[in-house]
Amino acid sequence: MTDTIEPKRTKWGKLAKQLLGGGILGAFCGYFGTEQLIRAEATADQAAVIGVGFVYLLMALLCAAGLAMPKLGAKMLNVEDEEELQEQRRVLTGSSIAMAAIGIAMVLLGAAEKGGWVSPVAALDALLIAFALSIIITWRDWKYYDELMLQVSRDAGNFAFIGVGSAIMLWSAAAHLDFVDPLSPLMLVALITGGMLLAVFVAAGLRGMLHPR
Repeated sequence: MTDTIEPKRTKWGKLAKQLLGGGILGAFCGYFGTEQLIRAEATADQAAVIGVGFVYLLMALLCAAGLAMPKLGAKMLNVEDEEELQEQRRVLTGSSIAMAAIGIAMVLLGAAEKGGWVSPVAALDALLIAFALSIIITWRDWKYYDELMLQVSRDAGNFAFIGVGSAIMLWSAAAHLDFVDPLSPLMLVALITGGMLLAVFVAAGLRGMLHPR
């Protein structure tokens, strides 16, 4: 009985440390990012797309740090041990690169303006590169996904399509009928990329991949 309870306590303790560490880092980055956006007098849609970009960058950083320091990564990431982390190194490395590329593109897109420090051409190029990298990495690593990861990927795509698509359709209909203001192009980008990220967490949670291990 004691042997059964102890591993559970250890797993939940690990999850608590992960949540605490992620919360502290997220709060620090959020405070710093918000302060900079206020100073730059960013609009709401700029703040939204840059905020989504920061989330992608934070996740890429945490994943990359875990891979660079396997002992810390085994505690920080939701894996069983260092051996499992090594087994998933290829997939996690690709995911880190793709998330970093998307995050950078979102930040540049939100900061881009004519005559500004980020040109519209540079922002669009960064977005196209992020898309290309994501497609190439997914195509390259697809054969390394196990059945559970494949199912989560499919579920996430379905959830993102249904959730984000429904939200955009309903908002657009309401805007057409003059109930609300139409979504700006940047807000649409933030909604789509943020919705994709949320769909991944929902799909992983429903498949039990967020349970403490």
